Amino acid sequence: MKPRPLGITILSVLLFLNAAFYVVLAVLSVVNHNALAALLWAISPGGAGPAAVHLSMGRTLEPVYYLAMILFTGVLAWGFWKLWNWTRIVSLVLIAVSLLGTAVAPFIMARAGSGAAGVAPLVRIVVSTLISLLTGWYLLSAKVRAAFRPSAL
Repeated sequence: MKPRPLGITILSVLLFLNAAFYVVLAVLSVVNHNALAALLWAISPGGAGPAAVHLSMGRTLEPVYYLAMILFTGVLAWGFWKLWNWTRIVSLVLIAVSLLGTAVAPFIMARAGSGAAGVAPLVRIVVSTLISLLTGWYLLSAKVRAAFRPSAL
């Protein structure tokens, strides 16, 4: 088996941790919804985070969403660990979708007239764009592409 690049190992571990966090959210959504709401609001400073979207799903859909995300992130994590090329391609597609979303976000914010309250989301947009661009660049690098190519028998 080809050696896995360090960055791919890090991405895989982060995705496994992401799946584990979704397990926590799924359990809280069933066992203690108030604790789930408190956790989501705690990680959504000033409302700029996942709380509003997650809580708007309702108690019935939240666990289903979390289970789907456990499966999705778990499969992506395993795919990166095993160097399955489709996981790299899916990640590149997700990065492209994210970049399209961040390109539209400032126009939506301007239309909403958020004023000074729009600084935090704007910083979030810049940081997420940089992370997306760097991750995409890394996944497209020759070393990473070579690691994901099937080895000759």
